[in-house]
Amino acid sequence: MKTRHLTVLLMIIFLLGYIAPAVATGLWASPADFRYSLKPGESVSGEVTVRNIGKEEVSINVTKKRLLMDSVNLVYSDRGIAQWITIEGNTTFKIRPGESKKIRFTVRAPEKINYLDAAGAIVIRGVPVQNRTAGQIQIVQGVELVVPIYVGLPGPIVESLKLEDHKAPSVLLSFMPGRFTYKLRNTGTVQANMSGTIELTGITGKQRVPINGVVYPEDSYTLLETWKPGWLEFGPYTARTEIKYGRFHQTKTIETTDTIIVIPAWLIILLVLGATLWVIRKKGIEPPVSIKVERKR
Repeated sequence: MKTRHLTVLLMIIFLLGYIAPAVATGLWASPADFRYSLKPGESVSGEVTVRNIGKEEVSINVTKKRLLMDSVNLVYSDRGIAQWITIEGNTTFKIRPGESKKIRFTVRAPEKINYLDAAGAIVIRGVPVQNRTAGQIQIVQGVELVVPIYVGLPGPIVESLKLEDHKAPSVLLSFMPGRFTYKLRNTGTVQANMSGTIELTGITGKQRVPINGVVYPEDSYTLLETWKPGWLEFGPYTARTEIKYGRFHQTKTIETTDTIIVIPAWLIILLVLGATLWVIRKKGIEPPVSIKVERKR
């Protein structure tokens, strides 16, 4: 799964207890994200409206986080931009069905900064308020809303993306998906917008797998792509990966080359049939049913 901007609801199921009825929770937040341009020491205020669109009273907990996103993981951190965000008022409260609550926050850029782009978030978690009967245990379904805060800052533009590690399959069977994994780290001062392809060249021609993603300064990013050979692909394939990146224009390039051996399924079938016939002839096994054809005189 790929993500550029996290603007949708991320549903998390909380299982509490053993056996009992499930309780559904519904939350809605607006706006979906915030985008600011700040100078060192400058601050800006924002406001998120969260509404209970479910049928149960909900207990809310609000936190501030730095977002670390890639094609595999969504990880929260308390470093970087998370320390610039201040949530005003109570961070825990309850809202009844149909009610709304405004969450106000302030983002203050530090006096000294070493990068231009930062990605943080207001994370809103809600769990239904339970009125438990003695001896009754319930399974509770909770919800989590992530409202991203993107901040652009002035400073030197340094575009630098390093490939720390990568893995590629060495042998694949027909219709067997192969995983290409690339671990990248942004060592520059601006976000690295990535695009590119994995070009697989073999006996039967070329196949291309597109690549795209975004890495923010100081972040590590796991890029995961897959390729599944079909019936026609067989033999050695050269997998040439080209990742282009840049803040506005992808002018810098990272390249890797791997060799993959594709074993077609039809070849395995032929080998199995050939081995079976060889064993039958070697051991002189007679077929269980014989048909004899005689000419009528």
